[in-house]
Amino acid sequence: MELSVENYFLKAFVASGLLALVIMVLAMGLIYLFRYGTPLPTPVILILAAISFVMSASFFERYEVGSIMWSLLVSLIVTLIMTLISGGIVYFGSMNRLGWEELLSGLAVCMIVATTLLNYLKRSLGEIEY
Repeated sequence: MELSVENYFLKAFVASGLLALVIMVLAMGLIYLFRYGTPLPTPVILILAAISFVMSASFFERYEVGSIMWSLLVSLIVTLIMTLISGGIVYFGSMNRLGWEELLSGLAVCMIVATTLLNYLKRSLGEIEY
């Protein structure tokens, strides 16, 4: 069996693994957010919100596909994701109690969820194309 970029199984495993890592970091960010509060100072969060709002508003205006309300929604989601990712990184760097067994178990569950999400997304996008 050849390990190349063309290999379907390797692509599926890499995509599932990367999405699982993102899910793990977001989950740790949620834990950090509810335990300790926001990992970023308020001005940084406001700057993230402003940048994402301006970029999404200009994107929606350029392609005439959305409105200011969609820009606001995209801005909130992007800001939340960036805040959770930074909290997840801080939480992962500062946690001393969690062992490798728990991390590997969590990653395994996240890989199963990620593979399910990718499979569902592939089918949903396939239905949209036709």
